[in-house]
This record gives sequence, C-alpha cells and structure tokens, in this order.
Amino acid sequence: MAIKKARKVHESFEDVNGNGRFAKVCHCMMQGKAWQALTLGQMGLYLLLKSKFTKNSTKGTDNRDDISFPKSEWSKLYKTQKMFSRDIDELIAKGFIKVVLYQANIRKPTIYGFSDKWKQYGLETFKIDKREMRPKDTLPKEHKEALEQTPFYWLI
Repeated sequence: MAIKKARKVHESFEDVNGNGRFAKVCHCMMQGKAWQALTLGQMGLYLLLKSKFTKNSTKGTDNRDDISFPKSEWSKLYKTQKMFSRDIDELIAKGFIKVVLYQANIRKPTIYGFSDKWKQYGLETFKIDKREMRPKDTLPKEHKEALEQTPFYWLI
C-alpha cells in the first residue's frame, strides 16, 4: 500500500508548515466597492473575524452565524470600545457582517454572522435591515431621564 504524501496547500511565505488554516478573501470581494470603502483597520478586523470561520466538510456544517469577538480579544487591538464599535458598525453598514444575537446588555459578547450583502453595495437595492445592526440606544428611558436631570459636576 502506497503512503500518501501530504499535499502542500500554502507557499513558504504564507504558513509555517504549508497546510495550516487560512482566512479566504476572494479577489472579486477585494475589487468590490464595499471593500474599497473600508479602512485598513476595518479590513484587518474583517480578516480576524473571518479567521474564526470553520467549516466541517464531513458534516456539512459551519459557524457562519456564530462568530464572536469578546472584549478580551478586541481590547488587545483597540484602545477604546468606541473605536472598535465604529469599525464593527462599518463592516455591518457595508454588508460584510450582521448581528445575529446582541448580548451586550447582559454582558456577553455579541454574536455576528457573515453576510453577502456587500455584493449590492452602491446599488439601489442595497439595504441593511435594522435587526442586522447593533442597537444604537440601549439605555432605558428612565435611566436617560435621570442622567439628563443629574448635574454635570456629579458625573466627574
């Protein structure tokens, strides 16, 4: 019985052992209007999210709608939550990812999923549904009213 030689998947400058995991981004995506509208930081964030994608070819399953990026991970790359949120919101606004389950109000990471709406970016048919975005205003009405009535010097 002949022994099969491991097939080399990557070039020497791409990987340590030649057949490791990778995050695939096709040329047509990189040439698209949505990708061109991203900053380098947003492209890098997308690649980090994409590196969490796994596919089980024998079972035919994947985790395309179960991607999280908890604070323990993003805080190593971003100085503030505002900067991270801005990049995530841009990836959503351009149609690359979507919110599957928002859990920030219970102090758990938000679950994201990959979207193919980036293909329609720039066309009249391009529209991101409100349920696919992160909520902008999550404070209860009573809490906002209390903050508005609190003198500013107490907040310092």
